[in-house]
Amino acid sequence: MTIDRQRIDATQGEKVTGTFFERAIAEKAVGKLHEAGFNDDQITMTTLGGRTAEDGTFQRGRIEVSVLADERADDAEKILAAAS
Repeated sequence: MTIDRQRIDATQGEKVTGTFFERAIAEKAVGKLHEAGFNDDQITMTTLGGRTAEDGTFQRGRIEVSVLADERADDAEKILAAAS
């Protein structure tokens, strides 16, 4: 599991993204974000399927959970990290 933070210049906010390899864990993270007060307008879950890379190796699929967290970016990061 990895976590990425991105500053959004247009809104002066911050997006936190956790990458998961198991859907159940990603869904657990979304539930914990809801419990912490983040709403559906702030949370996005995207599934990315496995594929074959240019060198012929298989890259397994993943699930990304992104949160438009703004001033609560630290909270979002802790929740995503704890879900793994």
